[in-house]
Amino acid sequence: MTTDTDRLKLVMEQKIEAELTRLSELADVCVFALYDPAAPDGDPIDFYCVDRRDETAARPPLTLSFDGVGVWYFAFRRGETFTVRKVLLRIASHRFIDAQVGDFEGYWEDFPQYVAEDRWVQSIIRRGGPANSNDSGSDGPIVFRPGAAVRG
Repeated sequence: MTTDTDRLKLVMEQKIEAELTRLSELADVCVFALYDPAAPDGDPIDFYCVDRRDETAARPPLTLSFDGVGVWYFAFRRGETFTVRKVLLRIASHRFIDAQVGDFEGYWEDFPQYVAEDRWVQSIIRRGGPANSNDSGSDGPIVFRPGAAVRG
């Protein structure tokens, strides 16, 4: 890699981490799940759930120093309902492969089940790449690849 490419990679990583931090500070609940792409039907290999009201809780990891499929759920509660912004990053051998961002709305009582059974995430892991559609009720994921952004 050239020096310019390395510099661009570092700047992009810093911007993504800054956005993850910003969303984490605003969200009522932040969940991070790390999946092993070699086990598409498996449970997360690492998992954090933090309620912003719990000041003693450790914050979920907001860095890109992992290998696998990392998903952050930033939930914003609105009474009995919620809106979640989810960010999925796939990193292999310390290299950024792809990323997607999606939104979803639902009833607060269903939030734990939604995270545990997120079909969008599972379909991405099974396919080994970006999904073609998102949860019902959204316009589909935004797929990020170096040099392009496409609404799925």
